[in-house]
Amino acid sequence: MIKRLIKKIKAFRKYIKEGGRIAHLTFSQIEYDQILRGRKVIVTGGSDGIGLAIAKKFIAVGAEVVVTGRNMDKLEKAREEINSNRLHILQWDISEIASNGKKLSEAIQILGGLDILINNAAFLARYCTDEAFYDKTMETNLKAPYFICQDVIKYFLDHNKDSISKIINITSINAFQSSDHPYYISKSALTALTRGLARKVADKNIVVNAIAPGVCASSINYRDVSENAWSDVSLNHRIVLPEEIAEIAAFLCSDAANGIIGQTIVCDGGALVRM
Repeated sequence: MIKRLIKKIKAFRKYIKEGGRIAHLTFSQIEYDQILRGRKVIVTGGSDGIGLAIAKKFIAVGAEVVVTGRNMDKLEKAREEINSNRLHILQWDISEIASNGKKLSEAIQILGGLDILINNAAFLARYCTDEAFYDKTMETNLKAPYFICQDVIKYFLDHNKDSISKIINITSINAFQSSDHPYYISKSALTALTRGLARKVADKNIVVNAIAPGVCASSINYRDVSENAWSDVSLNHRIVLPEEIAEIAAFLCSDAANGIIGQTIVCDGGALVRM
């Protein structure tokens, strides 16, 4: 009784803080059947949020997936939640650049190959004012994806010459906004890297694209939509769901999207449009 009362008080405080406005979610998932059947996928930062949603969707449409993350407890929880023998976990902090080659090889060995890379792992410090936070942001959001992509492309060229391989970078609408915050800078550079890689390898059966979420209901944004999905940033006045990003990722990684190359697909409820 007391716990329910406390929960209602917290919800009411949040309601008042957000101006007495409530947004409700309407969301449908496309039934792709087994559109990614047999595809072998690595999702970095896959223990929660967008990465976890992508892993769930890809498992549902037939893929075999390795999700990576820094925290083993969170990875175990993700494995229990998805509950599939096609889901594997690997403890891997991509900001530790020197170990990325070894960890990538380990993930590929677990899968017995690789067809799709989802660069999703990211680091965001709310107030990034010192060199340590700057370096951590750049190492996680830009340097690690850069070198992981180089190694993955080399693998694709050596092993997947007769099939189309995919790389998806998860960027952010912050990439299109003006700011001196390292997170914005790193995501802007990752968007540029996406275009550059796409141009370099498109004629080699490797397709590179990006997805730029708006404010999303994930741990990196400290947002919980269970009580209220209101957002004053987007035109539709609601927050973006990780599952919406997963739907886009599943389509882009399928053969239905082989003609989409070097693009950044924005999913932000119209936030950029209003700016």
